Formats: sequence, structure tokens, C-alpha cells
Amino acid sequence: MSVQCATPPVLSAITAIVSDADQHELSCDGEIVDMADLRQVWAHIPDPRDRRGRRHSLGLLLALVQAAIVSGATSYAAIRHWVARAPREVLAQLGARQDRRTGHYQAPHPDTVCRTIAQVNAASVDAAYAAHRASQLADLYDDPDELIPMTVDGKTQRGTAHGEAPARHRLGALLAEDGIMVATLDVGTKSNEITAFAPLLDQIPHVKNVVISADMLHCQRKHAHYLHRRGAFYLFPVGGNQPGLFDQLDALAWKDTPIEWTTYDRGHGRTEIRTIQVRPAPPGTRFPHVKQVFLLERHVYDLHWKPLSSVAVLGVTNLTATHAGPRRLAELVRGEWSIENKDHYVRDVALGEDRCRVRTASAPSILATMRSYAIGALRLLNHTNIAEGTRWARDDFMHPLIALGLTM
Repeated sequence: MSVQCATPPVLSAITAIVSDADQHELSCDGEIVDMADLRQVWAHIPDPRDRRGRRHSLGLLLALVQAAIVSGATSYAAIRHWVARAPREVLAQLGARQDRRTGHYQAPHPDTVCRTIAQVNAASVDAAYAAHRASQLADLYDDPDELIPMTVDGKTQRGTAHGEAPARHRLGALLAEDGIMVATLDVGTKSNEITAFAPLLDQIPHVKNVVISADMLHCQRKHAHYLHRRGAFYLFPVGGNQPGLFDQLDALAWKDTPIEWTTYDRGHGRTEIRTIQVRPAPPGTRFPHVKQVFLLERHVYDLHWKPLSSVAVLGVTNLTATHAGPRRLAELVRGEWSIENKDHYVRDVALGEDRCRVRTASAPSILATMRSYAIGALRLLNHTNIAEGTRWARDDFMHPLIALGLTM
């Protein structure tokens, strides 16, 4: 698919990425961009600086910041420190300028790096990273009929609150089983997660066989229509924002419906039992394209079987019983909660997002995108403990480049 790379940057070729998930390249003004190569993705993010006086490419600046974050940099001060100490072999690998007389590679000033990052359009960075991750989906899921669990949820960057200015909020789509963020998007102060849902998923060109789960807020008819139109599946819990649907499901004969799958988990000083009951969607169900409805219950006890909490969740899905039986539905529902501990918690604890006080222009959004990408890059290297992964990355300046696939 050939597109124009003109402004505005949000509608650049990066956001109009290929519609075929098996295709890793796109054409932009006659130039082939390999979306699987992070360097080429960075190179096509619009540079906000005047052409006159540019000494270092935007791709180099983005690469240095991303490498620093993989190494566990949690603030501008830590990023500046990493950039200032980057050795010549790292600069050479990332494409830094080389002095013709001395042959030395020239590092950009750390202040230049941070100042420029704040000027870059955050939406173009989000689209670029989403295009890159989307190009990898075919490699992560090589079976065209395999269901791909993906969960959508928002996160507030608490450190960006200042005075009367509210904290910034972002929406993300995470591969639930792998813990890899695919797409992210800013939620404007005059908007909300509901209106950002479709634009977020529009960044992913191919969502056939993707099962989108989200919290009750996103149990919306327009979301169901949108996903059905794109060939995706939905799995939504039903709550008070859909009172008619909730009452209809709550009135079903669940006492006569057998429990078809049960899980027991013991750890952290408690025992957790989950059960699921599934029924075909009754005629006249007040939700588009629904095929099955379910009741999931979770009971938590201490180690002496004293009840601690009980939760019951009603839900709807357009997955048929052939696509997903009770056991698979239970797994998909549980995956919806994975974004909290596989991304949000890690960004706050291992990468210090809530402690970060960077508030200038686009910088908080871009740093959040890079944190999520760093987590995914380390997970693809089988680092299940991200804090340990960042320590590994700090052991050698080349390790972050290995994690980012920049050593070839």
C-alpha cells in the first residue's frame, strides 16, 4: 500500500500501516520501510526541529533514550547520565556522527536529547511503535486460526499532575499472555477511554482472531459493532453502565446452569477458587453479535478457609462455543486483569513511572510508550523479572541494543 508521508504527522504513513499482518514493509514516497526494523521506524517519525543546525538525527536521539530506559533509567537525570556515558561502539551502532578528522563518534548533548524528545509529536511515536509491534504479530502467532488474547485498559501517570493540571491518562492494548504492549494512545483531558477505544485499535492494522477484553466501562454497543466489523472478538464484563443487559443476564437460571470449569490457586497467604458457568446467548439479548453469556465467580479464603472476599461477574462475548468453551473463556477473562500486573505495575515499580516528574509537552507520553516497549523487549529475551532484566541491561552498554535488536 503506497501512502503519502506529508503532514500532519499523526496521519503519516506510519499510522496507515499495511492491512496484511504478514506484510512487514510499506512504501512511503517510493521508499520501502521495514516496520520490523526499529531504526527505520524511528527514521520516519517527523522531526520537529528546523533542518538548519541539526547535528544529530532524531532516530539517534530516540534510540539513546530507548536504550537508557531498557537499562532502567527512570528520570531525565538518569537518561542524561546514560547518554553522556555511552561508549563509542554504542554510538557507532546507533548511527552517530563521525568526525572526519579524528574518526571519533560524536554523542549529542544530553540536554539536546531531552529537549528534542519533548517537541516530538506523541501520536506519531505511538503510531510508529504500534506499527512496529503489529509487524511482529505474525511471528509471535504463526497459526492463522489461533485466538490472540488482547486486553485494553487505561493508566494514569500520577507524576504528571501539577497544581490544578490533572495527571495525564493513557490507554493501552496488551497481548495478555505475553505481556507485550502493542499499541498506546493519549486520552485527552476533554475526552475519555470510550472515545479513545477505536483510535487505539485503529493503530493495529490486522485484528482478525484477536479477542479484545476490557473492563465494564468498555462494554459498549458501538465497541461491539466496531470489533465485529474488523473481524475481531470481544469479551466484556457487564455492569451498571448497561442496566438493561445486566438485568437480563442476572435473571437467567444460573442455579440450573452447571459449573463447567473450576480453578484453585494457593499462594501469598490465601486460596482462590474461580468458577465459570456458560450459556448460549438467549434470544433477544440486548447486545450486538453476542453468542455466549457467562457468570464467573471468584471466592478468596485465607489458609484456614476463612472467607475474605467473593466476586461475581456477568459477561458477554461474540465467541461461539466452537471458538472458546468454558475453560478458554475463563482463561480469557482472567487475562483481562493481566495488564495491571504485567505492564502498569512494572512501569511504576521497576521503571518508576509514577515517581517521574517529567511534565513538559510530549515527553511524558513518549517516555510511557518507551517504558512499555522496554518491558516487551526484555520479555522477548525471556526476562520474566523486569527489574532483573534492567540490571542485566546495565551490566554492559551493548545489552540494551541486543534487547532492541540494534546490533546487526
